Amino acid sequence: MAFVFPTGNGIFQQGNAQCHKARIVLEWFEEHTDEFRLMSCLPNSPHLNPIEHIWDVMERQLRAQTPPCPNISTLRDRCLDIWYNLSAVMYQKLVASMPRRVAALLKAKGGATRY
Repeated sequence: MAFVFPTGNGIFQQGNAQCHKARIVLEWFEEHTDEFRLMSCLPNSPHLNPIEHIWDVMERQLRAQTPPCPNISTLRDRCLDIWYNLSAVMYQKLVASMPRRVAALLKAKGGATRY
C-alpha cells in the first residue's frame, strides 16, 4: 500500500467480490489500518468504484500489446507502465462523475445504471 499511497493518506475502496472477504484478506487490512482508510463498496454497485473503469482501460491496453507477456515480471512492468501513463484527465473525469453515478443509482433505487 505504500506504493499506492506513499503519504499514507489514501482511501482504498474495497469491493464486494467473495475473494475480498476472505479471512486472510480481512486480516491483512486489519494489520495495515494505519496506512490508509478502508471504504466498503455497496453490494452490487461496482459502477460506484471508478477503479473498475481504470482496470478496464488497463486490460484493453495489455491485451493490445504484442507479444503477450511471457512471465509475471513482464506483466508487472507493463501494468506499471500503463498505470503511470494513464491520463490525469481520465482520473479527474472519473472522480468528477461520482455525483452523477450516485444520483443515477438513487434514481434506479439501487438497480442498474448506465455506469
